[in-house]
Amino acid sequence: MTIHVFRAMLSVLVLGAAICVAPAAGAAEKKALKIATVAPSGSSFHKRLQSLSAEWSRGPGGVSMNIYAGTQGGELQIVRRMGIEQIQGAMLTSVGLAQIERSVTALQLMPLMFHDWDDVDRVRERLRPDLEARLLAAGYVVLFWGDGGWVRYFSNKPIQSVHDLKSLRVYASSGDPESVELMKAYYTPVVLEPDQILLGLRNGMIDALPVPSFLANFIQVPAYAPYMLDLRWAPITGALVLTEKAWKQLDPATRAWLRETSERAGIEMRRASRLEDEQAVQAMKDKQGLKVTPMTAEAEREWRNEVARIYPRIRGTLV
Repeated sequence: MTIHVFRAMLSVLVLGAAICVAPAAGAAEKKALKIATVAPSGSSFHKRLQSLSAEWSRGPGGVSMNIYAGTQGGELQIVRRMGIEQIQGAMLTSVGLAQIERSVTALQLMPLMFHDWDDVDRVRERLRPDLEARLLAAGYVVLFWGDGGWVRYFSNKPIQSVHDLKSLRVYASSGDPESVELMKAYYTPVVLEPDQILLGLRNGMIDALPVPSFLANFIQVPAYAPYMLDLRWAPITGALVLTEKAWKQLDPATRAWLRETSERAGIEMRRASRLEDEQAVQAMKDKQGLKVTPMTAEAEREWRNEVARIYPRIRGTLV
């Protein structure tokens, strides 16, 4: 066999191998959407997003998620990243969603307005069509609504009265400047990113923080703030959203599958997060020495009367 014949045969074999491994013409290329959340990696919310990603990938188009958990800054930064197309979607609380459409604040930024989850569900479902239409007009598609438990106050010394907060430095979210201004009447707000909470507690930058119990348990807040006031301050509510641009790049069958699986996931996430909310409090009592300060009827009346005074400032501005 001459060297020329050998080279010709080798070329045919290489070409044949390339044809065998190349995707068939017209085959749909699988797509991974970049999705961000402030929830830490390994947290229950991160794991639930991973489960939904696996469900997505089994459907038409094989879409999945590249999940960025706790690595993209606060929710204000995440919304900015979506705006410049660095990421295609996010699981946001109402604080982050409010950077897109202010009306979403009605689900979260009204302290002591909601008494239980039935209240939250009833209001959300009544507002849902309008909120989703407003978000779509702003360029975002809602795939499911979720919640993350009740915000409660954790502190490095016991508090019960609203006046006990007056001398304290309290954590505040960087994406919610209007709330920060309102709370200055009751304590000294200190604006930090979520990943700075423990550092702030350790070095004395903050004395207390309003935070859902699942997050307090996950990052072990009781190590530095071992007291919790048994008061449901406000629900953590939010949604998983995709940019409309990313949504329109998906074919109709894929969109239908994402809507179907996401709606189911939202129902399960709400159920699981509400159960975890109570379990986290018990876990912190058992394993981290959390001390829960009960709320007396008199103290609760005092809190509600104080908060009622700021409702006129909330209505039409913050909400």
